[in-house]
Amino acid sequence: MEGDILGGLMRWQVSIWMIGALAGALFFVMRAALSRFMREMDARLERIERVTEEIARIDGELARLRAELPVHYIRRDDHVRDITTLSVKLDRIYELLLIKGVQK
Repeated sequence: MEGDILGGLMRWQVSIWMIGALAGALFFVMRAALSRFMREMDARLERIERVTEEIARIDGELARLRAELPVHYIRRDDHVRDITTLSVKLDRIYELLLIKGVQK
């Protein structure tokens, strides 16, 4: 009878030890998974910050380009009008040279 009590007590102790070991193992596995998750989140946040900085830089360059564009850009209609005006002036000069050449 005494052996039955000690045997039952030993089984309970072993069961408690096993439950404790499983709980500890589960705790460390969860801790490792959480740690890995946090590292991945930090890496993602860092990438987001870099992308945000890159977007801000591109936005600044675009604003600068918009400011400089009117200085370096001529519309097609303006160019055609200017060339037409120059052609008319050259034609007049040519006619004047022909008239003066005929009068001599």
